[in-house]
Amino acid sequence: MSNRVRIVLIIVIMALVIAASYWYMQETTGKVEVVKEQKWRLRDHLMDVSFSEDTYGRLGSRPAREVTPSNGSSGWAVGQHGTILRSEDSGKSWAYQRSNTRSDLMGVFAISPEKGCAVGSSGTILLTGDGGQDWKKVESGVACQYNAVTFISPVKGFIIGEFSSILHTQDGGANWTLIYGGEPEEIDFSKIEEGEILDENFGMEEEVYTLNSIYFLNNTLGWIAGEYGTILKTTDGGKTWQKQRSGTENSLSGIEFLNKGLGFAVGLDGIILKSTDGGVTWTKDKPTVKTHYYDLSFKRFGASTTRNDAVAVGQGIIASYSYFKKPYLQNWVPALEMKYKIDYNWLSSITFIGKTGERAIAVGDQGLILWTDNGGDEWDIVRYPEKNVDLVLEP
Repeated sequence: MSNRVRIVLIIVIMALVIAASYWYMQETTGKVEVVKEQKWRLRDHLMDVSFSEDTYGRLGSRPAREVTPSNGSSGWAVGQHGTILRSEDSGKSWAYQRSNTRSDLMGVFAISPEKGCAVGSSGTILLTGDGGQDWKKVESGVACQYNAVTFISPVKGFIIGEFSSILHTQDGGANWTLIYGGEPEEIDFSKIEEGEILDENFGMEEEVYTLNSIYFLNNTLGWIAGEYGTILKTTDGGKTWQKQRSGTENSLSGIEFLNKGLGFAVGLDGIILKSTDGGVTWTKDKPTVKTHYYDLSFKRFGASTTRNDAVAVGQGIIASYSYFKKPYLQNWVPALEMKYKIDYNWLSSITFIGKTGERAIAVGDQGLILWTDNGGDEWDIVRYPEKNVDLVLEP
């Protein structure tokens, strides 16, 4: 074989090797990207969780008269891209439901074992009366993002969200009316005459802020927390709302009261506020771990209620609080044992289930669901199936 033939063969072989390598890299890289995308979509972020027994928790130790007590075993978790999960065994197992929306769902409330309401982006309101087999969209006429929903009876409920918006229903969620806030009207510059002297505050937006969390202790007494340290209070069942002085500019993500005196509000940059007079005054707690806190829940039943215990969740943290008589013993301390490490995960919502004060469910980042059976000292992960591909394509 001549040198010229050898050179040609070498060049051909090298070209084939390069082409094969390029093809392999393209194929494998593409497949890896597809797998990552599927993993992300099949484990969407969860934003809120609610069980039918939240009827007790969210309305204080005594439920409102109109609310029918339930067995508390069924509930929902909601999240990104229309994700809805259903549990019928107190959070031990979960199954996906079809939401019929791609909107991010930010809040959910289990009105009863069969009836629930979920809210989210783009003015999304969903309602079910059959345990979630069929979720129907409800139009409110307000297109802002909704962040939370609660009911103080089977027929009376509230939704909160962007632009200080508060919506109210008196027919179980079939119809909603804006009673507070709303998107400010645009300035009509055509009405300004040439040479007109304008006020120095002309053009400044009205005071608007995003509302993130709503809690009612009973049929008449409730609170709302939101951006810029906003705390609103009602004493007439939500007809009117008064702003309270929180003493902080930090955005608040969660608020809850154990009784007419003791309550907490949590938020960004390690802020935890405590009130012992129903929200008239607020003081800052100093948690052991300074991070973003998103939600909290009181242990309303069991022996621990003698100490007024609570649990807060946030960025890589689950922290328990015991309200001892001596102030120097009061602190927010991380859980004793985390069987699933959450250092780089965030948890957005927590709720206690049952009357023992022991079982609680927390949800958050990448579809994470954690549970405890000992009041929050030890936490473990709940395993459940990934979202089916058909639910990814058609939520």
